[in-house]
Amino acid sequence: MSFSRKYFKRVPIYVVEDHNEVLPFIYRCLGSKHLPFEGNTFIHLDSHADMLIPKEMPAETVWDKNELFEEISIENWMLPAAYAGHFKHLIWVKPPWSNQMADGVTTFLIGKHKENGSIRLTCTEPYFVSEGLFAMADELENTREITLHVITIGSFIEDPGKRDDFTAISFALRQYLPERDTPYILDVDLDFFSTKNPFKTIYDRVNLYDKLTPLYTFQRPDSTEPEVLKEATTARNKQLKELERLFGHLEAHRSLQSYEGEKSARYEAVELIFRELTSVYKQSEIDWKLIHDAGCTRDDTDLPDHVTTRNDLDRLISGTFRSFLAALPATPTIVTIARSSEDEYCPPDDVDQIQFGVLEELRQRLGDVDVQLAFQDEEIF
Repeated sequence: MSFSRKYFKRVPIYVVEDHNEVLPFIYRCLGSKHLPFEGNTFIHLDSHADMLIPKEMPAETVWDKNELFEEISIENWMLPAAYAGHFKHLIWVKPPWSNQMADGVTTFLIGKHKENGSIRLTCTEPYFVSEGLFAMADELENTREITLHVITIGSFIEDPGKRDDFTAISFALRQYLPERDTPYILDVDLDFFSTKNPFKTIYDRVNLYDKLTPLYTFQRPDSTEPEVLKEATTARNKQLKELERLFGHLEAHRSLQSYEGEKSARYEAVELIFRELTSVYKQSEIDWKLIHDAGCTRDDTDLPDHVTTRNDLDRLISGTFRSFLAALPATPTIVTIARSSEDEYCPPDDVDQIQFGVLEELRQRLGDVDVQLAFQDEEIF
């Protein structure tokens, strides 16, 4: 399919607060033909993968952008756009303290599940299996092939004498960006440079976060055979749905007395948590839905948690990030930036310094840019 591309006079840089808020700006560029409608390369610098999927969302939702924007959140906005065909190559560039996925390249199918009608995928990464998103190829229809490439930079954080091989990184990126004017999106979450796990201190007077571990833990299968992963996915979905029902009941009724589900071992564990929490905190202080959300982060890896020192921040921005920009084989069509500070994934005390440094590096590399501070506007969508 031929693509009659338009060019921006200046590279636009959109700065938002919550990461899912970048998607409307990307869609505008698709509509204006500055980006092709299908098959884009998406380069994503972040401490978090952000590659989950709204589990109950009908796959057809992706064709109504306004409805889609209402459905997505910070952890699940990228793959619906991939299912719609807009992204084909996903390149996650992560710092060394992120361990949700290992470095490497994998290709998988994303499609509509024939039975439940939601978006699912064939990727065998535990990241997806632990969220109950894995499906076998013959369970999917309307599939598309996606390439996922995971790269770690900033290696000096763990080994002060180690240097990133940006020559190799540049060579790897050229397979996705073969021409100097190949259109693509460069996306940066400022928590790439410094990040907190905001759930770690949740109701810490009863050490709640650690108490959620045995309830929500996920045991990685020893095999990547599709049948084994399907069985693990089914069990994981059953586990998460039961916990969602239990904590949803607490949120609605502030008690488990009228709960009509099975009085299982999970029920007893949640009841114990209820007693411990309500002995220390007032009911009005407890957000049971938030507790479930916190538990869902405790699968077989923890959320990244690394508040970077000022000296290391300077080196990450003016050293690592600068070198990464220099290694890009083409100029990005647009740049999107998420602050992620209001939910404290990026430390609020550091976010302005990080944003200033990142924008300065982009100006130095890209020249005259068009910075739009969308997070200062009341309405994004």
